[in-house]
Amino acid sequence: MPHFISAAPLGQLAALDVHQLYKLRVDVFVHEQRCPYAEIDATDADPQTIHLLAWDADTHELLGTARVFPAAPADDAALSDATPADLAPAGVGAQIGRFALTPAARGTGLGRELLQAAIDLGERMRPGQPLYLEAQAGLVDYYASFGFTPTGEPFDDEGVPHQPMLRPAS
Repeated sequence: MPHFISAAPLGQLAALDVHQLYKLRVDVFVHEQRCPYAEIDATDADPQTIHLLAWDADTHELLGTARVFPAAPADDAALSDATPADLAPAGVGAQIGRFALTPAARGTGLGRELLQAAIDLGERMRPGQPLYLEAQAGLVDYYASFGFTPTGEPFDDEGVPHQPMLRPAS
């Protein structure tokens, strides 16, 4: 499956690319996982949030996505309207989230390539600082294979069990 990965803030994406991004995430998180929630959030539009998009090189179909953004520490008083999922432990540099693949792209190795691109971007975004993500419980071992370790207590996010995870700075 020939593909390429692009990276840009939401404001620099073409309208139809944004449409594909949101369609993929809604298809996976809302429909497939049967989790009705407000999938589009303010973090998406933050100019510091970078969206990674994995495209089929032949059809220009979106195969996968992730976003990387500077982590907001849990003790940041300026974030009074932030949800628990918006907050990371103090001392964390960047956060990876909204990692999703189309069913056809799963098991092809594209997910590993996309996650590694997100890790590399997070390390460039905040050098020398650990990375944070909130793994769905069934994917803890997958993220552990990239050096993430569970931290803190598991929590429920819209009916889906999640585990906070950290990856030490490189």
